[in-house]
Amino acid sequence: MRLSLFMVLLLTVVEAGAWSNHAMLLWPVMKNTQALTENRLVVESLEALIRAEGAAIANTLDEVEKWSVANLDAYPPTPPELRFDPATPEKALHDFLAAIRVNPDLNYGLFRQGTVDDVANGQAALNWTDVSFLSMHSSTRELVYYQLKPGDLISPAHVMISANDEPDHGMDIGLYTDNGTSFGAAYGFGSQPFGNPNLDYSSQAPFHMGFYHLDWLTAQVEPDLLRTLPAWRIRLYESLAALAFRTGHDYWGWRFMGWALHYIGDLTQPYHTDPLPGVDLLSSLWLVVQGKTADAIQLVSNRHGVLESYQFQRIREAQLAQAWRGPLLSSLSFQDTACVHSGPDIIALTGDSKALGEHLDRTLEQQSPPRFVADPSFEWTGSGYEAEVDRLVGIFGGQSAIATLDDELLIHLNRFSHYASGWINQSVAFESGQSTGCSR
Repeated sequence: MRLSLFMVLLLTVVEAGAWSNHAMLLWPVMKNTQALTENRLVVESLEALIRAEGAAIANTLDEVEKWSVANLDAYPPTPPELRFDPATPEKALHDFLAAIRVNPDLNYGLFRQGTVDDVANGQAALNWTDVSFLSMHSSTRELVYYQLKPGDLISPAHVMISANDEPDHGMDIGLYTDNGTSFGAAYGFGSQPFGNPNLDYSSQAPFHMGFYHLDWLTAQVEPDLLRTLPAWRIRLYESLAALAFRTGHDYWGWRFMGWALHYIGDLTQPYHTDPLPGVDLLSSLWLVVQGKTADAIQLVSNRHGVLESYQFQRIREAQLAQAWRGPLLSSLSFQDTACVHSGPDIIALTGDSKALGEHLDRTLEQQSPPRFVADPSFEWTGSGYEAEVDRLVGIFGGQSAIATLDDELLIHLNRFSHYASGWINQSVAFESGQSTGCSR
C-alpha cells in the first residue's frame, strides 16, 4: 500500500510560499544598523557583472557543481551543454541564467522594494507586474517597488531585503520537463516531483521546501518527496556572492546573499519541512485506510495559508503603526552573533523546523475560525478572507486567540531573525574579505 503522500503537495503548494513577503520580515533585522543602511553600494546590471567576471563565474559554477554532486543525494547534475562558457560575451546573460537553471523569462533588472520607512528620492515607482510575471495575490497588492539605474548608490539593507523576496517573483517557476517550457525541457531536473504542474507557483515548491528528515519508510515508498533543492540554491548563491564580493562587485554580493537567504527563511517555517506536520507514519497509514488522506491534506493546506496571511497582516499592521518595540517586531529586530553556513547547518535547521510543526498546526487549529482550518470542503487560497484574517480570528476567539497566535508566531519569527542575523554576519565577513563571519 502506498502512503499517497505524493498528493500532499498537490494541494499544499498552490502558492508554495513560506512567509508572505520576505523583505518585510528582514527589514526590522537590518534597519537599525548604520553600516547596513548607508547608501554606499554601486548598482550594476547582472550582465555587467557576468561580462566582467566570466572566467571566475565559470570556475565558481564548476566548484558548486562538484560540491552538489558529492553532498546532495537528490541533486540532478547540470547537463554538460549548459556549462557556462565565458568565451561568448554576447550571450553572457542568457548562458548564465541557463547555467544556474532559473527562469529566463523573469526580468532580473534593477529595483528595490519599498519599506514603511522609505523615502523614494525621486526614484520611479514600479508595480508588482514590473518585477514579476506571476499573478498578484493579497500580499503583493500592497507592495511598492522603485526603479534603480546603473551607478546609483544603495544600501546593503535595501539590496538584501529586496533580493530576499525575489525568488518568489518566479525564479524557480517552470523548470521541470512537464511544465511546458523550452528551458524546463533542457534543464535536467526531470518531471516535477510533487505538486500540480498546471498551478501558478506550484512548480517552485521543490526548490523552496526541504524534506530532509522523512522517516525511512516514507522515503522508500515516496522517493520523489526527497527531490527538494533549497540546499543547492543556498550553496549556489552563497558561492556567487563570495565571488562578487571578492572581485569588487559588492552590490551583487549582497543581492546574491539575499537570494540565498530566501530559501533559509523558507526552511524556518515548519510547513516547508514536513508534508504533514504532527501526522506520524502510522497515522498516515490509518488515514489511507479510512480514505481520509485528501481531507487531511486540505486541512494542512488551509492552515499553511492561514499562517501566511495572518503573519503578513500582523507584521504589516505593526510596521505601519511604527510599533518597533512591540513583541512582533522586537522578535524580528533581535540580532545575535549567530553563524550560518550552507550545507550541514541548513539540513540541521530543517530538523528543528519539523520538530515545531505539530505544535504550530495544533495552535492554528484551536485559535482560528473552524471553517478556515477544520473544514476540508473549504479552500483558503483565493477565498477572499486573506486580508482580514486577523480581524476574523479576533471575532472568533477574542483577544485571547490573537495573543495565542501571536505567541506562536513569535517562536518562528525569532528563528527567522536568528538565521537572518547569521547570514548577514556572513555577508559582512565576505564584504570585508574574510571567509566566514564566525568560527566553527
